[in-house]
Amino acid sequence: MNRKSVEPSAQQKLASARAPSLTGIAGLSIIVIAFLISIVNASIDTPNTFISMTLQPFIFVGVGLLLYHVGQHVHVVNQNVILMLDERDPAEHDQPGAG
Repeated sequence: MNRKSVEPSAQQKLASARAPSLTGIAGLSIIVIAFLISIVNASIDTPNTFISMTLQPFIFVGVGLLLYHVGQHVHVVNQNVILMLDERDPAEHDQPGAG
């Protein structure tokens, strides 16, 4: 079993990275919504302590989703750099007989 049969090409990884891009959008939207809720909560005369306590876990979830999104893209870029250093065309990487 050689290296080409083990790792998928960078093009396939870019195609499969579409789902983690949704995690980036979800993470950013969670953080923005939590920020807007905190502004509304701080602007009222008696801020609700339950809302203040539940905002921190939501922000942690949003940051976690953003970090997962960034990590997936860094992995794809790293795979592409490895293929470029090996002087192979990423599109021909998984084709039989290419090498």
